[in-house]
Amino acid sequence: MRALAGALFALSLAACATSAPPPGNVHLAGTSWLRVDDLDANPHGATMSFTAEGASGETGCNRWFSAVTQNGEALRFGNIGTTRRACLTGMQADTERNLLQALRATRYAHYDQDALVLLDEQQTVIARFNAQ
Repeated sequence: MRALAGALFALSLAACATSAPPPGNVHLAGTSWLRVDDLDANPHGATMSFTAEGASGETGCNRWFSAVTQNGEALRFGNIGTTRRACLTGMQADTERNLLQALRATRYAHYDQDALVLLDEQQTVIARFNAQ
């Protein structure tokens, strides 16, 4: 009888416990990131911050903003817009062009230790960000 009571007690505790999110869940709202795979090109780097409404950040020259669609690891940036500062040549322009291309190509995101990794349709890494 004691064994049965102990088992029932343990089972009731387990039923009340919260479960960890399944692997593959990427929770982005409220996070901010600095692109680290492009720091050699521009030490000021590109940034990205997520809210419940979308994403925004710095391209290395201009500010950018976007709607975001996310389902688990599936991630898409839509209607990407930027401010229009004149950064037509040099390192800032290259950093901006590379970031915007990566955002347009993004189809997936996952965490790799403390980094946020963006992947394209073939799940090839296209950008890597560290938490700010």
